[in-house]
Amino acid sequence: MHRTCLKLCQQTQNSIQTKRNKMAICKILFFLLALCVWCGKCEVFYKRVGDEVSMKCGVDSNSDIDWKFNGESIFSITGKSGTRRKGSSHIAEKASTPGDILKVPRLETRDSGNYFCKQSGKHHTVRVVSAFVKPGPVLLQSSNAELHCDITGDPNTEVQWQRPPNGEEYKEKKQVIHLKSVTSEEAGQWTCLVEKKLKLIVTLTVVGLQTTAVNASKGDNIELPCSLPQSVSQRVVGGRWKADHLPKVSFPNLTNTAGEGLHWHGNDLSKVNFTTGQLSTNFDVTLKKVQSSDDGTFVCTVEFDGGVSLSVETTLRVVDKPSGVKGSNNRKGKPPAVMESLTKEVYGLKLWIWIAVGASSVALIVLIVVIGVVQRRNKRMKKRVRTLRSMRQPLTDKDYCQCDRAEKEVEFGEQARPLPVPRQHRNPRTRTAGPNHTN
Repeated sequence: MHRTCLKLCQQTQNSIQTKRNKMAICKILFFLLALCVWCGKCEVFYKRVGDEVSMKCGVDSNSDIDWKFNGESIFSITGKSGTRRKGSSHIAEKASTPGDILKVPRLETRDSGNYFCKQSGKHHTVRVVSAFVKPGPVLLQSSNAELHCDITGDPNTEVQWQRPPNGEEYKEKKQVIHLKSVTSEEAGQWTCLVEKKLKLIVTLTVVGLQTTAVNASKGDNIELPCSLPQSVSQRVVGGRWKADHLPKVSFPNLTNTAGEGLHWHGNDLSKVNFTTGQLSTNFDVTLKKVQSSDDGTFVCTVEFDGGVSLSVETTLRVVDKPSGVKGSNNRKGKPPAVMESLTKEVYGLKLWIWIAVGASSVALIVLIVVIGVVQRRNKRMKKRVRTLRSMRQPLTDKDYCQCDRAEKEVEFGEQARPLPVPRQHRNPRTRTAGPNHTN
C-alpha cells in the first residue's frame, strides 16, 4: 500500500512537471513570435493581381543592399557609389529600389514567395490572391460553378466568403467553393475576405433562354422567339425546335462545327424558314403562312458543353385575319435574316451597337465642323468691325468750331441788324439831316 501511494505521487509530480515544461515552451515560442513580428522579420503581404507591394530593408542609405526572391538575386546595390546590378530573378525586370525600399508593381501569381534583404536579415512574404469563376462569370441556369479565391503559395489558409444579396457569410471557408445547379439566387457579387486585410469581389451572372407568346393571323409569317440575353461561358454544341402537334413539320437542328461555327442545319424550307448565317445568342425561326392547325406549344432546346441543356416553351395563337387586310406579312415587321445580322457579334459587340456608334461619331464630327465654321465666321466679322472703327478720323478742335459757310451765303443771307439810334437823335426837331436829306 505504501509503495502504491509513492508511485501515484511520483506520477502526479511527473505530470505536473510535464505541464510546466509545455507551458514554458509555449511562452518561449510566443515570445519569439512576438519578437519576430516586432523586429519586422515575419511580415506577410496579401495583394491582388496587378497591385504593387513595397518592402523595407531597414538599413542606412549608404549601406550595401542585396535583395533576393526565393533565393535568386534581384538587385545588388553598392551603397557608396550607388551602383546597381540586376540579378537573375524575373522580379528585376519591373522592380525598383528607391533607397532601402523594394517596390514590385503589377504583381502576378508567379511573384508570390519570399523576399529577403541580406544586410538586415528581414524576410517578407508576398501572397498574390486571385478571384475568379469557373467556367466563367456568365452561367446558365442549373449549371455547376466553382468560385475561386486562390492564395498562390498558401492553399491551406481559410478565407471568408460573403454571398449575395446582403453579404451573408457563406458556411464554407475554403479557397474554392462549389455551387450546384445555380439559380438567380446565386447571381450577384460574391466577396472573398483574406485575413480581414484584403477584399476581392467576383460577379456571378445566371441567365436562361428567353421567349414570349406569339399571336398571329391566318396566312402570316411569324417568328418563334428563342434567345439568350447575352453570351455565356459555356459553348453551345447543339439544339432544336419541336412541336408535338405538328409531327410532319421539319424543324432545323443547331450544329456547331469548326468551319462554319454555330448555325442551323436543315433541308426542308417548305414550312419553316431560318437564317443560314452564323448564330450567337438568337435562335429564332420563322413559321410560314400559319393556319389554325399550327396553334399550340413550341419548345426551343439549346445544348451546351458539360451536358447542360436549357429548354423554353412558347405558345402560338392563330386568329382569323381582320377584314380588309390582304396578303401575308411578317409579324415582327423585319425579315429574320435582317434581325439575325443586326444581332451578330463583331469583335465582341453586336452589329447594331457598332452601327449606333458609327452614326453617333458622324453626327459628332458634323457638329464639330459646324461649330468651327460658325466660330471662324464670328472672328471674321469681329475683325471687320475693328477695321472699320480704325478707319474713322477723330474730330479736332477746328472741326468742332469751324463754320464752313460759303461766301455767297454771307452775301445773300439775311442783312445784319442796324445799330440802335441814340435817344437824343429820335426827336425830329433836333435831328440833324443826313447827307441825302432834301427839303
